[in-house]
Amino acid sequence: MRSSTLLALAVAAVPLLGGARVGDPARPENALALVVNPRNPITNVGFDELRAYCRLERLFWPSKTRTELFLRPSDSPVGRVLLDRVYRMSHSELQKFWVAKIFRNEIPAKPAVVPNARAAGARVREIEGAFSFVLASEIPEGVRVVTIDGKKPGDEGYPLAGEPVP
Repeated sequence: MRSSTLLALAVAAVPLLGGARVGDPARPENALALVVNPRNPITNVGFDELRAYCRLERLFWPSKTRTELFLRPSDSPVGRVLLDRVYRMSHSELQKFWVAKIFRNEIPAKPAVVPNARAAGARVREIEGAFSFVLASEIPEGVRVVTIDGKKPGDEGYPLAGEPVP
C-alpha cells in the first residue's frame, strides 16, 4: 500500500479509536454557543430564525421582548465563524450591510461589539432580550445556552461548529 493511503486510513480511524481530530466539528471547544439572558424563555431556535435575529430582521423574541445582539470582533474565532456560517459575508460586506440597514432606517445602529466572553456574558445578564455568541468552552456564568435546531454544541450536525471555511 502507498504511504498516502495508509495515512488516509489512519486519519479516518482516529474517531473510531476515541481520539478527536483538530477542527473536528463535534468537539464542543470548536463550537459557538448561543447565549441569552436567563429570564428569556426561549430554549431552541431554528437556524433560519437565528440568521434573521442576527441580521436584525427579527427584532423581538416570541415573548415580545426586544432583542439586543452583542457581536464579537470579526477577527476573533467567534466572529470568523459567525461571518462564515451565519452572515455568509466578509467583514467589509457585513459593515456595508449594517450601513445600508441604517440608511434605510431599518435599524437605529449596528450591533455593539464586545471584546470577549466575559463581556458578552455581562451584557447578556443585564439585558433581558440580549443575546451573544461565545466559544462553548468559555460559557460565562449566569447565562443560558439555547439549542439550535434542537442541537447543542458538541452534538453531531450542530450548525455553529468547527473552524470557518477559509
